[in-house]
Amino acid sequence: MTKPVYFDFAAATPTDERVIEVMIKCLRLGGCFANPHAKDHVYGWEAAEAVEKAREQVASLVGASPLEITFTSGATESNNLAIFGLAYGLKEKGDKRKHIITSKIEHKAILEACELLEKEGFKVTYLDPTKEGVITCDSVEKAITEDTFLVSIAQANSVLGAISDIHEIASMCHKHNVIFHSDVAQSVGYLKMDYDNSDIDMVSLTCEKVCGPKGVGALYVKKSSALPLKAQIYGGGQEKGLRGGTVATHEVAGMGEAFAILQKEAKSDKARFEKLRARLLDGIKEVPGLIVNGSKTDNLPNILSISFEGVDGHMLLPTLSGIAASTGSACSSANLKPSYILKAVGLSDNTARASIRLSFGRFTTEEEIETAILEITSKVPALVEAGSMWNVKND
Repeated sequence: MTKPVYFDFAAATPTDERVIEVMIKCLRLGGCFANPHAKDHVYGWEAAEAVEKAREQVASLVGASPLEITFTSGATESNNLAIFGLAYGLKEKGDKRKHIITSKIEHKAILEACELLEKEGFKVTYLDPTKEGVITCDSVEKAITEDTFLVSIAQANSVLGAISDIHEIASMCHKHNVIFHSDVAQSVGYLKMDYDNSDIDMVSLTCEKVCGPKGVGALYVKKSSALPLKAQIYGGGQEKGLRGGTVATHEVAGMGEAFAILQKEAKSDKARFEKLRARLLDGIKEVPGLIVNGSKTDNLPNILSISFEGVDGHMLLPTLSGIAASTGSACSSANLKPSYILKAVGLSDNTARASIRLSFGRFTTEEEIETAILEITSKVPALVEAGSMWNVKND
């Protein structure tokens, strides 16, 4: 069976062979396989050394001190630690503020955490994005009240690729004595970081989008912010008491290597992605009903969200069988729900359903871009023609 071409790098990437080699060394008997918290023998010391090397690699990429990096199981846990950890930690310190600001297009790990806090009496403002999927500094500032203690806005949206200026937002937040957090899962390495020279207080990190392993992530917490985070997982005081449990040496080492590679190659990767995206857009620009979602100028170079007016969304991906992409929608056997992110930027239910996100990465070739162009230009026009009556019936 011939597999379709992979265009879902924003969901998960294949792991770089160089990363795999580092991870394997932490699994075998002759490598750093031991518990990194075992202090009584050389095996534990070697594993601990591998963990600390990875911590330094992560810190180096993002412009931070290794002491500011706490390893977790991924960006979802990092988001939870940032939001719940801060909310409960401030509460224990007697801070009476109970207002959080986020946006309607954040990752579900942010939105669901905020929804749970609302049930506990916290107040949450969910900001509308611009039509391009950007959260502006002005909109955040207008929502701040005396009760606000946290703002959480992603640097780049996972569906649209649209970029928000989190450094500007963080600086504004500090003027109001408000803590700022960002999930940079999609943008790490490709956009401005340098966190220790920024007003950003916390950042959620992961490597599964940049050719590292799944199941590992980190939370950057600026030391000078002195945040009273309350741990969410207990079990042995690991990670400076912020995250209990044995650190998975092989995964952490893999994350470190993935970030080290990214630090060396991100600039050239980004330039190549920009060329691939430009070629993809040029190749499909004449397709009837084409809509390019997100920002026309401020977007990640490896994510392209497109919609097709007049197409039955239920038929789009099954028809484009030569490419493996994402709809940006929640699918079930009975229903195809429109993406909440695409709805938030103003797309109708039908247009949101008739959307795909094409995301590519380090291993995407020019030939694969041409395959995507051929798939879309040869098959979508027929869908537009066939779907016209469907849309009339369902609008």
